[in-house]
Order: sequence, then C-alpha cells, then structure tokens
Amino acid sequence: MIFQLLQNDLPLLEKLISIVFMPMIILFSLTFHEYAHGYASMLQGDPTAKLSGRLTLNPLKHLDILGTVFMLVCGFGWAKAVPVDPRYYKKPKRGMALTALAGPLTNAFIGITVLVNFSAFHWLYETGIYTYIPLFRSLSEQGYRLIYTVAYVAMYYNILLAVFNMLPILPLDGSRIMWAFLPDRIYFGVMKYEKIIMFIVFFLVWIGVFTTVFEAVVDFVITAVSETVFWALGTLFKLIVR
Repeated sequence: MIFQLLQNDLPLLEKLISIVFMPMIILFSLTFHEYAHGYASMLQGDPTAKLSGRLTLNPLKHLDILGTVFMLVCGFGWAKAVPVDPRYYKKPKRGMALTALAGPLTNAFIGITVLVNFSAFHWLYETGIYTYIPLFRSLSEQGYRLIYTVAYVAMYYNILLAVFNMLPILPLDGSRIMWAFLPDRIYFGVMKYEKIIMFIVFFLVWIGVFTTVFEAVVDFVITAVSETVFWALGTLFKLIVR
C-alpha cells in the first residue's frame, strides 16, 4: 500500500502525510478491532482476554510485526488474536459469532463515523460556510489537505478492515460467524486445514486477487455515505434560509 502511495499522482504533501499517519492509523484500527473481540467475550462471561493482559487499548500489546507489515504493503493485515474461550458462553456458537462480529463492527463504526464527520466538514468547506465558523475561519489550504488526507486514510482502512474480516474464510472473523450456521462436523472438518487456508488467502491478497473487489466495496460505501450527508446538509440549509 505504501508502494501504491509512492507511485500514484497525489501531491507530495499528501503522500508524505499519508505515509506518516498510515502506520499509526492502521495500528490503532487493529488495536480497537482486537479490543472489541476481548470486550465482547468478557461481556459473555469469558475472562480470558483480561487475564492475559489483552483487554487493553495499548497497541503494543496487540502488535503483530508481520501482520502490520502486510497491512502497510498490501492494505490487508492483522494483529495478534485476542485469546477467548467459548466454553464460558451459555451458547458457544452464538457467543463466538458475537465475539467475532464485534471486531468488524467496531472498524465499520470508526470508519463511518469519521466519514460522516468529514463529509459534513467537506460540505462546509466546499460551500464556503466554514468561513462563518470561528474554529475553521482561518483554515488554510494546507490545513484542509492535512485534515482531508488523515480523515481519508482513517475511514478508508477501517471500512476496508471491516469488509475484509467479514469474509467467511479462515482465519477471518467471518469464518467464526459462519460457525453459528454450520453443523459442527462440517465446521471443524474445515478447521483442520486452517493454517493452509490462511496461507492461501493471504497469498491471494498479496498478489492482488481481492484488491479490485474490496476497493469497489469501500469506494461504494464512501460515496453513498458522503452523498447522503451532502444531500441532508444541503436540504437542511435550504430549509433554514427560506
């Protein structure tokens, strides 16, 4: 992903901003993802994550060097999986599905929240209304580009993490959710080949097999949400100035 940034036609300032902030944003996005797994499991009676010191927002506790490098280079990566024990759940299948779902939902929430707020900010900037707001009045073009670039990286990679992890493929969260719907015999039969499947999946990601599909999904979400925010604010503004 860093290589793509270096090769694209972004202005030099935006390239530098992206390269500086991308590792931090990705690391914290993965941290919130793993924390959400541990917290969801704890709410269902499982103390494993807490006892192992992983129920924390300290990114160093969740850092996986290879997964972080993979994310920076390919746009897809992982942190160290938070340990959970479904034996504590009243209904292990449902509990594991909820625990798995918590990670992608957290990333989706972060990404869409940033997207909605930045879309509103972008609307204010494009319409010139920001000049009437003391906080933004003195904002320079460089300041706007800085906010734009950081916000875009944050919303893009969080939405991407949510979409990617919902794939029903081992070892991604979607496979744990799939467990709630498959007979144990079939699920655990597939689980025997988890490491082989994981290697194949990440090899396909490495060579870009999924890139076009994922980028299309993320771009669709960004476009749909931002256009909705623009429409809502535009409509509200027209009603106010009548």
